Amino acid sequence: MQVVESYQTAGEISEEQQFRLFHLARPSVAKWRAAINGRPYTLDSVDQWIVDNIKYKNITVVDFAGWYLELFGYKTTCLESEHFAKQYWPNCYVESDIFVHRPTYISESDPVIFKYPGFLRYITVDQFVAFLDLWCKSTIVLYFDPILVKHNYLKFNLIDLVSDKTQLNIKQINKELWSINV
Repeated sequence: MQVVESYQTAGEISEEQQFRLFHLARPSVAKWRAAINGRPYTLDSVDQWIVDNIKYKNITVVDFAGWYLELFGYKTTCLESEHFAKQYWPNCYVESDIFVHRPTYISESDPVIFKYPGFLRYITVDQFVAFLDLWCKSTIVLYFDPILVKHNYLKFNLIDLVSDKTQLNIKQINKELWSINV
């Protein structure tokens, strides 16, 4: 537990706390570690949808420790916002500004998969549309909680608001899983 002594130090998080937050945001790390030690990796419903529907073998996985998909025959380009990922997957690229910058080294033909990206929490619809327009060069698979995007979710569906503001082809698989194409 952290004791806050003043407003100047209130925002500081220790390295150990950052490491714990990394693991909480990426539960697949623990499952992947168990799998490399001989236990079978159990797929959740989103992983199963990816395996069943993404036929490309080269994919880009962003900010969810998605290198575990290599256990299922994919070649992953891993992009993370936290440097802790390098401890587990040395080939992982670390970018702190994923929300506003699409790196040029990411292939524009490979599918890009986001699974519960933390940077989409509490953004506006316009920021969300700008993010989609920036990243959608190829197929995007986006698994997120649409309620966390600031909109009147009691009156409007997010998919309707986003579809009106962009020319992207958005297919809503279920409430939290979207497949987006140019």
